[in-house]
Amino acid sequence: MRKLCVLCYAVLAMLVICESAYALVKLDEGRMMVNGIQLLQDYADPHSYYYVPTYPRVAENDDGTLSFLCLKYVDPAGKTGGGLFHALIEFSLPPDAVAELEKELKKTVPDAKIVGPVPLMQSEPAEGEDEPGSFEVVSAVLGDVGGFTRKVVTSGKAPITPGSRAALAAILNQQGATLLWDSLSGPTSDVSIAINAYYEAAVMGFDARITADVSTVYEHFSRVINVQQDYTRRQIRDIVDDLRRNGTIKVEVLDRTKALDLKAGDLQALVDTITNKIIELMFDAKTGFSADPPREVAVEQNQIMGRQSKGWLARLFTGSGDQKYYTDNQYVMKRREDIRQNTFSVVLTKNSTVKVPINTAGNIRGLYDALKDDPRYFRVVNLADPAFEFRTIYFQIDGDYASSFQDTVNFVAVNVRKKLGENPEFTSTLRFSYDNIKDGKLVQEVTYPRLGEKEASWLDYEYQVSWSLRNRSTIAIPSDPNKWLKANDPAISLVPPLDKQVIEVDADRGVFNDSGVMSANLVFEYPLLGETKRTRVTLRSRNTESTSQVTLYTDKGSKIHAKVTWYFKDGRRVVQDLGETKETYFVLFPPSAEG
Repeated sequence: MRKLCVLCYAVLAMLVICESAYALVKLDEGRMMVNGIQLLQDYADPHSYYYVPTYPRVAENDDGTLSFLCLKYVDPAGKTGGGLFHALIEFSLPPDAVAELEKELKKTVPDAKIVGPVPLMQSEPAEGEDEPGSFEVVSAVLGDVGGFTRKVVTSGKAPITPGSRAALAAILNQQGATLLWDSLSGPTSDVSIAINAYYEAAVMGFDARITADVSTVYEHFSRVINVQQDYTRRQIRDIVDDLRRNGTIKVEVLDRTKALDLKAGDLQALVDTITNKIIELMFDAKTGFSADPPREVAVEQNQIMGRQSKGWLARLFTGSGDQKYYTDNQYVMKRREDIRQNTFSVVLTKNSTVKVPINTAGNIRGLYDALKDDPRYFRVVNLADPAFEFRTIYFQIDGDYASSFQDTVNFVAVNVRKKLGENPEFTSTLRFSYDNIKDGKLVQEVTYPRLGEKEASWLDYEYQVSWSLRNRSTIAIPSDPNKWLKANDPAISLVPPLDKQVIEVDADRGVFNDSGVMSANLVFEYPLLGETKRTRVTLRSRNTESTSQVTLYTDKGSKIHAKVTWYFKDGRRVVQDLGETKETYFVLFPPSAEG
């Protein structure tokens, strides 16, 4: 019995699950629908819930206004015209909706609270894609075909973290501006936002329950009546001795390890060991659960005295003869009931996590009917009044390089100059920082007056761009501070003077283990503004993911030099020089044992 208890404690110790550093929700239990919103229970706290957003929506500013703009600029002369569309998108519920949701939840779970949206992660890239398709714009007008747009910029990443936003900006020609404006006035617009993400949830992969119930019932009843006097004795005995044993064992196993790709061989071995031990104890009549109880003696030895006996002298002359009984009248009754009940129960579980996809879309609709008279959202700019006309120039960060502000670009400064004839020239400076990009503000604007200028040259302006890179000198375009770039476009896309290369490294961890490889250190060397920069990617044999991805920013047209160092479990180190390459996909194989 002691061995079995020790085994149970060992099983419980193995089943302790360390809490993750991030929130984890349950998938098998605790889910509920409230007001059409799915709520998921926290894995560690049964009173905490997370909601799953239903669809993306236009973000709100701190003052309650919407982060949305649809603008048309019109020139009666037909020389220029078109539109601009800009919106910030978020994937969460408004605070008042969350408060109402928590109020309804408390009706079912009084102590419950809503922590926030379920922690989401970016969807994995599809085959043949360099970036995850987590944020997509579904629109015929804003699409790549049809010729309705001059430029479409998106932040590329889905707004899946609390407080995050995704940006969408587009510059339209005349036809595209007209079609988009008209579609926004209907019940369903031509602009939909699709979100592709996933969250991790805990599921039960292996559940085994072993229960055993053994009972032993022993009943004894005995009665003795004895009447004896002189030469007469009358005796009645009634004895009943009954022993009954009942035993049941129940083994229930739910095994989902194949579907979840889990290894539960150790738990199955424990189930077999515990089951065999219980069966052994159930059928062991000496020391196990079914051990016989001590039997009750019906009438103990010398309990009833017999005949009287002569002394030795009398037996010498007369012999033994027929002697009298001792006078002894007895009534003895014994009743004993011995019940032994042995109950055993053990539960073995193994949990895992699965990736639950979220694929949803929301349509930007209903805004025109509610906001058509508010010039902050919908307005038409007439370019025909030279006296009071103003022109707005939009500068936007290219969405492909928005992620460079995380580790490569400090900020971008734009100087704008407009010469106004005899009037003082107009100057303004814009600055894009990491905080702007993180908040989805990829577009900034500069507005200058026409001041009655009648020539089309009033559309011309000049600008300079300065890129501040981390640990590098600032790149000025043009490099001469006295020179300016000339332009007359209503919007300028800002692209850093760098090449962006997304490199994916693939390696089979099974081959690592077979070859005795502990880890591989892949180093990329590349030029960046006259200096050599190194980026490392470390692949370990214990990693579960087979692929790693890294983004490099290099000088225009430069090559990358790659070198991998292999570290073996026996202490050997082998260096492989992969040379210069422009490849963006690497498949690594360990060198031979002789190498």
